[in-house]
Parts: sequence; structure tokens; C-alpha cells
Amino acid sequence: MLIAPLVASAIDESVQEVSDRTDRLVALALDLGARAIGPAIQILMIVVLSLVLLRLLRSAVRRTVSRVMERADTPPRELASKANTLANVIESAGRMLILIVAGMMVLSRLGVNIAPLLASAGIAGIAIGLGGQSLIKDLIGGFFIIFETQYGVGDVVQIGDASGVVEQLSLRRTGLRAVDGSFIVVPNGDIRTVTNMTKDWSRAVVDVAVPYDADLNKVIGILQRLVAGLEEDPVVGDAVLGPGEITGVEALEASQVKLRLLVKTKPMEQWRVQRELRRRIKDAFTEAGISAPYPRSVTLIHPVDGNRGERLPLGDTPRTAEGG
Repeated sequence: MLIAPLVASAIDESVQEVSDRTDRLVALALDLGARAIGPAIQILMIVVLSLVLLRLLRSAVRRTVSRVMERADTPPRELASKANTLANVIESAGRMLILIVAGMMVLSRLGVNIAPLLASAGIAGIAIGLGGQSLIKDLIGGFFIIFETQYGVGDVVQIGDASGVVEQLSLRRTGLRAVDGSFIVVPNGDIRTVTNMTKDWSRAVVDVAVPYDADLNKVIGILQRLVAGLEEDPVVGDAVLGPGEITGVEALEASQVKLRLLVKTKPMEQWRVQRELRRRIKDAFTEAGISAPYPRSVTLIHPVDGNRGERLPLGDTPRTAEGG
């Protein structure tokens, strides 16, 4: 009779203890779940918001580029190169900013103290800035080259001692293809002076040398006939933007007189026009009997008095010993 109450009491105590432990485990699980689900939802919202911002950034940049292309009067090739490069720069900078901010927010929601990370990032930024001054200089130089449309892909430029066609243009460097086929790479930060020979329009410059005995009025008349109506010429008319001009005598040299002929042309067409004009000038001079200049020298021979070793005036003859 006494054993049954004891057993019942022990069972009640065991059940109560199991119930208490179960309640504590459930409460702990609920607490952990609340703590985990809350940050997980917040992190998910941060990721979704970041993706939306990235898509909006790309859409806004591309829409702006399209509007600029439609409204501007700049030639399409130059404007497209400039707009696309600037769009890539702005989009890359915005993407990096969004990703950095989103990453910091995610770490903060995970309970990571981001204050030391920010301090470390500042120190790392200073170190990278000191070590990458040349790279930053190149990037800034490239940005202004593209923003100011100093030159673009396809232009013929001279940068220092290097010259050629621009085949590559980025924020960091400019790639030139020289006449002999060699490829020249110039860091944008090292560029100080650029000669763009094909920006907007070009000019064919032909220097014509004739001998001193040539009739200059006749020569100028021939040149004027050659450039007259050059805009309607079937061979080079599509490359000419205006009437040719003979500037006159440019130089008096040792054995020749130099005249200059100028013709305004489309970009990249000045060399073709120069070659055709030189060919026509040569044919016209040959037909008119105008010879090419060549060095001429005059030799003066002064007779010498054999008895006294003195030079005599021109026309006199040396005296003999008998004629003393």
C-alpha cells in the first residue's frame, strides 16, 4: 500500500522534470529561431535591394547614353567611344559602391563588428594609394582624354616620338599601330602633348620645288588649274572639303624655289589627296617643260702669275720671264 504512492510520486516528478526540460528546449529553440530568422530575412532583403539597385544603375546609365547619342551633334564614332567609356566608368564605380555598402550591412547583421574593418580599409586605402600613384595617374589621364575627346580609336596621332593609328584606348593606356606594323603602348599618365592629325578635318599639304630659272607665274598658273574644281574630281572629289589654295613662295633655298599648295580634306584622306596631287603636278610639269631643281655650282678659275705666284684678274694671262 505504501509502495504505490511512492511510485506514483516518482512518476509525477519524472514527468514534471521531463516537461520542464521540454519547455526549456522549446523556448531555447524558439529564441534561436527568432534570432536566426530575423537576420536571415534582413540579409535576404539587403541582397534583393542590392540587385535591384544594380539593375536600376545599369538601366539609368544606358538610358542616359542613348539620350546623349540622339541629341548630340558630334560625329557618331567619336561620341559613341566617349559615351560608352564614361558609361562603363560610372557603372563600375556605382557597382563597387553598392557591393561594398551591402557587404558591410550583411556583416553587421551577422553580429560582426565592422568598426575595425572600416579602420583597416582606411589604412589599406592609404597604402594602395601610395603604391599605386602611377596607376591612378594613368586612370585620371585616360578619363580626361576620353571626356574631352582629345582623340579616339581610328584617329592618327603623334604622342611624343610615337605616331600611328589609335587601335586601343582605355582609361589606363593608349595603343598605337605604327606604319611599319609595330604596336606601341603609351600609358595615359605619361602623355603631355598629343598631335591629332585626323580630328574633324585634315589638310593636304604639298610643297612644290622648282628651279630658279622657272617662270613662277607659269608654275602658279599650272597649280591653280590643277586644284580648280577639285571638289568635283572623280578620283579625289569625295575626300575634298573645299577649294585648293596656293600660298605662294614659301622658301628660297640654295638651288630651288619652294611653293606650297593646301587642300582641306576629310579626316584620314589627306595622304591620298597629296599622293594624287604630286602625280598630277609631275605630269603637268613634264608637259610644260619645267625641269626638276637640281644642285648647280659655278667654278671660277683664276689664272696665277707663275713668276710672282700672284692670282691675276679674270681675263689676264700670266707673264713669261722673257716678257717680264
